[in-house]
Parts: sequence; structure tokens; C-alpha cells
Amino acid sequence: MRNLSVLAANRQTESIVLRLREAVKNAGKQKDVASRAGIPASSLTDYLGGRELKLSVAARLANACGVSLEWLAIGENSVPKLQKEQSEQPRDFSNVSIPHYVGNASAGNGSYAANVDSYAVINIGRDALPPIVLSRLSSLVAVTVRGDSMSPSLYDCDTIFVDTRDCEIITGAVYVLRRDADLLVKRLSWSVTGDLIVSSDNPLYKPEQISAAKARQLFEDGGFPIAIVGRVIWRMGIMGAR
Repeated sequence: MRNLSVLAANRQTESIVLRLREAVKNAGKQKDVASRAGIPASSLTDYLGGRELKLSVAARLANACGVSLEWLAIGENSVPKLQKEQSEQPRDFSNVSIPHYVGNASAGNGSYAANVDSYAVINIGRDALPPIVLSRLSSLVAVTVRGDSMSPSLYDCDTIFVDTRDCEIITGAVYVLRRDADLLVKRLSWSVTGDLIVSSDNPLYKPEQISAAKARQLFEDGGFPIAIVGRVIWRMGIMGAR
């Protein structure tokens, strides 16, 4: 079974690489694509050669090439497995496919996600999605919430939709963060002194404060050791500042 899983993962990677090559070829010069995506040209060469592509980088490359993250990740003609198995039901062409992190975002002290840069796919009817989600499909990922620190805004097992291009901090908005191998979902705010406040909506959890210097390092050093995956924009409704 393990060998089959590895084989399936390798085939998925090969398909993504082929679509990436096609997208880059149609988007112009390779160095220009890398510049628009904000990555070194040498890194793009590595990705085109088969290097593992992180979801956050895939979102930037999709945007730079003018294609959707959905197409780059799974191919626009992919058919949900459930629909294949239930052949008696007509295919629902109004569905959209959204990449889903293999791992959970902890609304607590942290949720270990060994495959944080891997993803599956969830399918949802287009008519069930609000305009803010439909307008950002090319940069969206879905994440499952674990824990109660963000209640009553978010609950355990909720699925949230995260815009990976929306990483600029808006005071009071909710973000998914990556800390080493952990995913966290927290509310971020700036203090008057420039410190970054990482807080939960559940009063049982105390907020954390990151100094202004370390907060700047968060962006200048490419998000090490903490990276912002993106802003949460929807969970059966629009997420925003309190």
C-alpha cells in the first residue's frame, strides 16, 4: 500500500510539472515569470525540473502565469472520484475544485501536519459560494480547523477557505500561519508600538505578542520560522475583522 501511495504521489507531481511547464511557456520568458512570482529564476528552473512545489509557491506561479491554482494543482478536466463511482448520477459541471491542505490548522496550541505542502481536492457547487470566494478561486486553499481556541468564530472540524495571495496583515482579521511543521489559525492585530498580537477568540487562550523587530523579520526573512499562509475569507460566511 505504501508503494502504491508513493507511486500515486509521483504521478501527481509529474502532472503538475507538465502543467507548470505549459503555463510558463505560454506566459513568456522564464525569468519574467519568476520575477512576477517573486522567486529566483534558478528556483523556477528547479520546479520545472521536478522539484517538489509548495502550495504557497504554486499559488504565486499560477498567478504569474495567468492560470488558476485549481488548474495547476489538479487540471481543469479532473472529474471527482465520487462522480466516477456513482455513474448513475449526472455530472455536476457547476462544481469547482479547491485544493485542500493535507493537514489541519490548529485553533489551539498547534497541529502537526507532516504533509503541510501536500494537498488533496474538495469539490463544492459554484452556486453555494459567495462572490468573494468565486473571485479568488485561483489563489484559494481549504484547511480543516482543529481545536476550540477560535470559537465562537470557528469550531473544531470547520473547513475554512484561505486566500494565499492575501498575506498583508489587516488588524483584526483571521489568518492561517505555519510554524515549522505546525499550522495555526489565529487573529492578528498590530499594537500601537508596532508589535504583532497573535490572539484567539476563546478567552481561555492567552494572546501572544511578537516584537516589532521580530514581526519585520517575519516578512524580510521569507517567513522563517513563522510564515503567513494566507487570510481566512470564508467559513459558511465571510470572515473579517471584529
